Amino acid sequence: MPPSHEFGALLTEAVYRIRSLEGKHGKSIQIVQDELGYAIGRESGGSAIEHWRKGNVPLRHQEVEALAREIMRRTDLSRHWLERFLSHGRHPHPLPVCDLLRPEASYGQPAARPAALARVEDTRDAAGLAERSVGAGAPAPAEPDEACAPAPFVAGPPITHPRSFFGRGPIVRRIFDLLRRLPLQNAAIIGPRRSGKTSLLHYVRAITATPPAQLRPGQRHDWLPEAARYRWVLIDFQDARLGHREGLLRYTLSCLGLPAPEPCTLDRFLDVMGSGVRQPTVMLLDEIGSALQRYPELNDELWESLRSLGPQLGGRLGFVLTSHISPVRLAHDTGHSSPFFNIFGYTANLGPFSEQEAHELIAASPRPFPERDIAWISEHSRGWPVILQTLCRERLGSLDAGVDDDSWRAEALCQIEPYAVLP
Repeated sequence: MPPSHEFGALLTEAVYRIRSLEGKHGKSIQIVQDELGYAIGRESGGSAIEHWRKGNVPLRHQEVEALAREIMRRTDLSRHWLERFLSHGRHPHPLPVCDLLRPEASYGQPAARPAALARVEDTRDAAGLAERSVGAGAPAPAEPDEACAPAPFVAGPPITHPRSFFGRGPIVRRIFDLLRRLPLQNAAIIGPRRSGKTSLLHYVRAITATPPAQLRPGQRHDWLPEAARYRWVLIDFQDARLGHREGLLRYTLSCLGLPAPEPCTLDRFLDVMGSGVRQPTVMLLDEIGSALQRYPELNDELWESLRSLGPQLGGRLGFVLTSHISPVRLAHDTGHSSPFFNIFGYTANLGPFSEQEAHELIAASPRPFPERDIAWISEHSRGWPVILQTLCRERLGSLDAGVDDDSWRAEALCQIEPYAVLP
């Protein structure tokens, strides 16, 4: 089924609207996506929602309808929005569904407040704020959503928004060179913990689908020809749910918009992949060491089967993995003998940033740093991106607080202490 960017944009609008109405107490976009996924019966939670936000329309119109029902229950989005959502979701009977879920526009009655909106507005009333009315069939005024504006500096969690990702230009270029043509080739990203491996996978997956308006000026995004045709599956093996074979197989099929067979055995999974993968597909395997060390169900039979899929699919399947040591050595050290770990013909070793990369990150501060601070940050970071991000975050916070001396540095050094293990 061809993609519908309009459907993806409308679903994204709904996700952010739910977060705007319900997320004032720390609810993240990922939590909203998981809630929507579970509400419509997706065992893998938000992975399907994330996949559909990229413009991939659900294969079953029943899922489009169930998703619309849940969105209408939790938001104040208009009937006009609902009609567009169902139409771009290729529902065969959008108008009867609209009459059921948003009848007010048909009969001239005002829209009922959804429970989520009522809770937010009641809270505002209690605080002495005026209640905001929502007209029949009219979109609600947009509320500021802090999730739309990525933090200037991110330290701790992986960087998931391309705008906040810096450096690694030669490695990014080589990875996309391997994925531009068939057969797709495979890459291994090697580096110590906290070196940015997970952030790099998120960047590779997201950069070609991110609108230029959401990127830094001049930030390249045209890495792939016909980028919209590519399908991506990001698998974090630190998630215990993916340590069970069936859970991993179902999650993979869900990310690709393919139906999971019952039961979802390895041979049936291979059949579905063999008949359903018609576009370039990249599996991003994060922390492969966790898969080999912790999960007995992810054995050599599984890895050998994944290896066999590449040729069967005409070279349309590629793999990029991360690890702290080479995949061949890792397999040997954990007692695995599958030839899967021999197919990674390109290895990238993540080390510190170059001086130019470090200065580019520092210069991204919305408030320019004094030259003495730039030199101090460069020296104490040793070029490691996580330390750079931390020190820049601390200096920006002190500038916002009106601190114009060097007193912020003592606290900054405490913040980077956990990263002393980096070589």
